[in-house]
Amino acid sequence: MKGALWGLDPLLGLPLASLPAPVDILPLNLLILGLLIALAVVMPFTGARAARRREAWSRFDAIARIRNVPARERDAMERWARVSCRQSPHLVLVRRKDFDRFARSEVNRYRGAPSDAYQAHLERLSGLRELLGFGPGAGPAQGSHDLYPGEVLVLRRDDGRKVNVVVDGVDEAGIHVEVERSSLLEGVSLGAGWATFSREGEGYYRFRTMPLVASQRGAGLLAHGDFLVHDERRRDPRARVDADPFWIAVEVLPDGAAPEDPEGVEVAVVDVSVGGLALLADREVRRGSELWVDLPLGRGRESARVRGLRAKVLNHAYREGGGPRPHFLHCRWIDLPEAPRKVLEGFVYAHHQDGED
Repeated sequence: MKGALWGLDPLLGLPLASLPAPVDILPLNLLILGLLIALAVVMPFTGARAARRREAWSRFDAIARIRNVPARERDAMERWARVSCRQSPHLVLVRRKDFDRFARSEVNRYRGAPSDAYQAHLERLSGLRELLGFGPGAGPAQGSHDLYPGEVLVLRRDDGRKVNVVVDGVDEAGIHVEVERSSLLEGVSLGAGWATFSREGEGYYRFRTMPLVASQRGAGLLAHGDFLVHDERRRDPRARVDADPFWIAVEVLPDGAAPEDPEGVEVAVVDVSVGGLALLADREVRRGSELWVDLPLGRGRESARVRGLRAKVLNHAYREGGGPRPHFLHCRWIDLPEAPRKVLEGFVYAHHQDGED
């Protein structure tokens, strides 16, 4: 009776109830359709990025051929650019500051080599610099390679002491200097800090440096600057600020447009004046961007803070060696109100040492 009620499959001769139930394939079809749509949306973007990468490296190859860059040097530049300049690798061939970064990296890579091999490497780098047209030339200084023999540097060490040095020569290894007699008599030696020099009609320049070879009988070797800051002819006195890292907001981009949402950037302040400030940032902020700054003047939550300041980025540079904040920003205040100006004047007056450049 039970078999009669269930019935038999006419082909298999099995009870109908024992056959598997029909499978609903609609969810599977929907999943496959979703994957296809996602691929259709994503592939144009990934394909465009791949095309831009190919175009960038084709440009690198073409410029290297046009400028007759030797194969060995070309391979070294390509190796560096794939890590440090991969979005626009051709810049190391056409822009001085990117070539300087490459050269510093290469010098550091070979610094421990035997003397003859190290010197040969320096000579190859120097020849490559000349080949690409990045040697010293007319016009304002672009980097510490533009220092000339006899030029005077004022080195303000991080501990506050000042050393006067005279440039003896410049090569890829660094800046060869002689400590002035006045500093030797005071017992002040070379150290890490800011080096400053001035030129008539151009203004003041400064860069971060450190000794590579300890001074012996007044002679020493200073590292090339990671970046060169060009200050205006009449500089405002600056004071170093010892403060905790803090956040700023990028309000206006260089093209005058506002970001879709305020971009937060973590920074540490280097120094400040009534004319502007210098910052180290955790990411690049383009030249011409406008910032909103609540500036701390000390460490801890209870320290004084000047709020509601606006500044414009005049210069951006990459600090070799990286770190959590590898980007240097040189900024100028925008429409500094009278009350904050008086606070900054008082701070700079209290912390600026006599005779500091």
